Amino acid sequence: MNKLCRTIVSLSLFLSGLVSSAQNLTGPFRQIEHDAQQANLLVPSDEAAINHSTEAYSMPSAGSSFALAQPAYKKPRVLDSKFFLMNGLHLGFAALDVGLTQHCIATHRCREGNPLMPSSLAGQAAVDSALIGASAFISYRLKKQDRKWWWFSPAIGIGSHAAGAVTGFMYQ
Repeated sequence: MNKLCRTIVSLSLFLSGLVSSAQNLTGPFRQIEHDAQQANLLVPSDEAAINHSTEAYSMPSAGSSFALAQPAYKKPRVLDSKFFLMNGLHLGFAALDVGLTQHCIATHRCREGNPLMPSSLAGQAAVDSALIGASAFISYRLKKQDRKWWWFSPAIGIGSHAAGAVTGFMYQ
């Protein structure tokens, strides 16, 4: 444990030294101005403040105004509460469906209705995990492309597993 602690401390000291040395670097002012404009910061809009004299940057004149640079395109937020709700419901209904089906099979009251689905717990969990992963990937890609139907793939899974859970409750 001592070797591990010493290694972690030495790595953290080394990395903090790299960070502090990078903060002390001086770059060309034109590159800093370009980066500030790229970052959508407040940029002076008059000609006097843009020239590179030292008095122009000390204090803006009374007549100068500042313009806010607008972003050209705002990327859609993909991983939000709606995405996690839909895919979480899909995962939850799949787990409920598998659990109720396994309970029903164990008590010999029913059998698996889907001929493509294995009847063992490991087989059902593996197939459902693959289907849930594919559905989440499809909905992620559609939501990232800002498509309106991104929720359709998990909704199909929610519906099919809800039907399986209902039949599992009926046969208990």
